[in-house]
Amino acid sequence: MPSFRLELEIGKLRPGHDPNEVMDTAIASLAGFHVDATDIAVTAGTPRVLLRFTVTDSSETDENQAARLAAVHARDAVDEIADTGQLWVLRRRGGRWLPLG
Repeated sequence: MPSFRLELEIGKLRPGHDPNEVMDTAIASLAGFHVDATDIAVTAGTPRVLLRFTVTDSSETDENQAARLAAVHARDAVDEIADTGQLWVLRRRGGRWLPLG
């Protein structure tokens, strides 16, 4: 199964929300996909949520489209909890993470 990673910058929490809700919401938004790993990183002083997930085998175009839609759905869900910034979607190829074009 093709493996993808989304990276989403996180800003200020919205009032009444707990920091743990960010990751919980991101994971829940990927219902229907297998989430392999999660992490939080700080890059250039900005927190990022990282989720590795798989999509069902099909054509590469369809796989990439499914991953993009899943990542946008995750961003929209997290945006209800916290300000969001840049979103990256990457595909695993031969041990490397390459951004989708």
